[in-house]
Amino acid sequence: MKVIEGYVRFTDWLNAKFAWIVAFLICPMLAVMIWEIVLRYFFNSPSLWAYDISLFIYGGYIALGGAYTLLAGGHVNVDIVWGQFGPRGRAVLDILTCGFAFLFIGVLFWVSLEITINSWKIGETTMSHWQPIYYPLRTTLPVGCFLFLMQLLAKLIRDVFIVIDGEDRFPVQVPVP
Repeated sequence: MKVIEGYVRFTDWLNAKFAWIVAFLICPMLAVMIWEIVLRYFFNSPSLWAYDISLFIYGGYIALGGAYTLLAGGHVNVDIVWGQFGPRGRAVLDILTCGFAFLFIGVLFWVSLEITINSWKIGETTMSHWQPIYYPLRTTLPVGCFLFLMQLLAKLIRDVFIVIDGEDRFPVQVPVP
């Protein structure tokens, strides 16, 4: 039981800390977008690199934020059905649907990992005029999928114990909005 609890607590902690770091990516993205707006609209001289950089930062932000969103309960539910049940009923529904999530994220992880490895091997760049390297952005997807799979397993463990005990043995102890 200590191993299971340790896994759940570690996963929650890891995804919360990772999300806290990733959240600060919004600052450089905002700076790049403001820079581009100033160049484009005040000096009529858009840059070649601002679009790519903002796209890279936002892509990484989204790919790496999914696990924390699951931890915080921020993903979409069909509340018309899910909200009608108590904690045990919601846990049963979550257990029944988690197989789809594991399958989808698992396939996404596997495919994105293969693409990322190939991207690193060939030194992939974008097709824009600036041609920045692309593999750092590609790396965010398998990393994000791995963190998401870890959090899915932690959620499944929580849900199983809610079905058994009727209460959450491992309530989330990290700050969530």
